[in-house]
Amino acid sequence: MCLRYIAILYFLETALWIEKCIIFLNKSRSVCIKMKLSVVIAAYNEEYNIEPLTSRIIRILDLNKIPFEIIYVVEGNDRTIDILRRYQQKDPRLKLIYHSVPLGLGNAFKKGLMNISKESTHVLTMDADLNHQPEEIPSFFEAMGRKNADVIVGSRYIQGGSINQFPFYKRVISKFTNTMVDLLTGIRVKDKTSNYRLYTRKAADCVAKKIFFPGFECVVEMLLIVARNNFKITEVPIQFKWRVHGTSKLKIFKTGKGYMWLFIHYFLKF
Repeated sequence: MCLRYIAILYFLETALWIEKCIIFLNKSRSVCIKMKLSVVIAAYNEEYNIEPLTSRIIRILDLNKIPFEIIYVVEGNDRTIDILRRYQQKDPRLKLIYHSVPLGLGNAFKKGLMNISKESTHVLTMDADLNHQPEEIPSFFEAMGRKNADVIVGSRYIQGGSINQFPFYKRVISKFTNTMVDLLTGIRVKDKTSNYRLYTRKAADCVAKKIFFPGFECVVEMLLIVARNNFKITEVPIQFKWRVHGTSKLKIFKTGKGYMWLFIHYFLKF
């Protein structure tokens, strides 16, 4: 009698455990189905980098079963757009916006952010020159879930982050800009000029509506926007690798002038 009673209890506990597992799996499956990532990339004459970048993004996102689309805002007159159009025939998850005359990084990102799918729940921004390693994308999602953050910044300047063969003039600009933004705004993010970021949809929509500056200064402006709108920001370490092919589009004087106007705008209107 006692053994029968124990067997019944064991059966009921096992059934209850199986039911909880089924509920958990259904919830997990529901989350996976509902989640969608939009990767927004501005590409200006990146014909030698664009195909390996695209292949690596698709490979890592498919491997991690993350539904996605890649939105390329392409500028310039090299073969970048032709390469992407051929790739798009194989994989319709690519969306292309093309301008032969460059609009500027800020305008390109605004166009990309305004064209993300209605179903998208997250937005990733990154460079087109293979500075940023697509294989690190899962760590952004892990950190967002673990820290309950709205924006994850891929940082070169926190523990675990690194920079490989970064030109001296760009180090100076990056460090100076980070220091100035720190002093003027108090935003406690180590790498404010990193464009490798994961946003929640709500944070990305906020940026899309408010972004104003057309050039490289938009990267800092986007961070200022989310900070001023009380979105939680945190960082994950990244391995930054300097481009092998092509040339940097950053112009020192023009970028410096853009940052100056950004700081003025921040205090007068932001």
